[in-house]
Amino acid sequence: MHHDYTPDIRSLYRLPFSKNDNPNGWLEITTHCNMRCPNCYRGCDQESIPQFHESLEEVKTNIDELIRIRNCHIISISGGEPLLHPELPEIIRYISSKGAKPWLHTNGVLLAPDLIRQLGQCGLKGIIVRVDSLKNRSHRAAEKDLNREREKFAFMVAREKKIHLSFICVVNKENIEEIPDIVSWARDFSKYVDFIAFIPMRQVRFKEDDVIDTSRWIYLEDLCRVNAMRFAGLKYASFLGSQLEDSAIKWLQSVWVIDRGKVLGYASPRMVELFQVMHHFFQGKYAYKFGNGRSKIVYLSLLLFSIFFKDMRPVGRACLKAILRNPLKLFGIASIQVMCYIIPPGLVNGRRDTCDGCPDAILYKGNLYPSCGLEEAKLEMVAEEMA
Repeated sequence: MHHDYTPDIRSLYRLPFSKNDNPNGWLEITTHCNMRCPNCYRGCDQESIPQFHESLEEVKTNIDELIRIRNCHIISISGGEPLLHPELPEIIRYISSKGAKPWLHTNGVLLAPDLIRQLGQCGLKGIIVRVDSLKNRSHRAAEKDLNREREKFAFMVAREKKIHLSFICVVNKENIEEIPDIVSWARDFSKYVDFIAFIPMRQVRFKEDDVIDTSRWIYLEDLCRVNAMRFAGLKYASFLGSQLEDSAIKWLQSVWVIDRGKVLGYASPRMVELFQVMHHFFQGKYAYKFGNGRSKIVYLSLLLFSIFFKDMRPVGRACLKAILRNPLKLFGIASIQVMCYIIPPGLVNGRRDTCDGCPDAILYKGNLYPSCGLEEAKLEMVAEEMA
């Protein structure tokens, strides 16, 4: 029997992000890195790529321009490994002073409780850690075993209650079947983990004669399939499309309300739409996530929402059952957890199919480019200059 695990875009809410009204600004402050992950899209695994730190003056200029162009709620600080930049605390303070929320992308090698506390005092609002079995060239551990490493980071960040925690996992054919083990762990640790993202591995051309090997690539339907097989009733709510393929999905998100590993229900497309519209109405910006710090909500609020919003009633019924078993649950706290698939550019008629409304656009020579497609954009610039 044939199964189509990928949802139809008509059943989803198209996230309202655009180039000039986007929740995220992408900032790369260094090309230095303390790891050599295979197929790094910025070339940190290649000896030929120069390593340097962006100057504080240049970083501040980019922050100002991202906020001006993007109307962003968040500035994502990436690299390389941004924890290697000697002026990271000042960068975080500057982003905060401009009214944006600094989020840090890291491989986690340098993370420590004292450092997290220090950066939190500077204004850091989110940490996104990449943990997956494809980071290591010599030995691939099982994703299930790596949950112990994720747990270490979860407890470490939990000490700073105002800092959001996300995990990113890069996926190819080697570890695709193990993805449900990560989702299951994240659900068990929903008290600590707000967001999990899965990104299929792609090669990037740094030279014109680089050959792209697609033999280990996986696609959106693979991610939907493996999780559908493990999690009955899994529902998706929102998406971003492709600039080149009219019905393709580049970002796909599932949002669930969960308490101690038990899913109370899923946010519907209409609920995600209401959240985005209301956030923009009251704060003038779109958002990635619910609330500040950890994504928490009390049972009483869920019950009240379910009275006024039909789409919330399945969650409300689950809350009511829990409250009838234990009345103290009325004031208990549930978590809102987001799972996101982010599909990097593939080839469509020889062109890269980037996201429509890309949240991870980076400034390069005064123009915005998808961060995952910047190296190939540089190649095109060189070719045009030589023509």
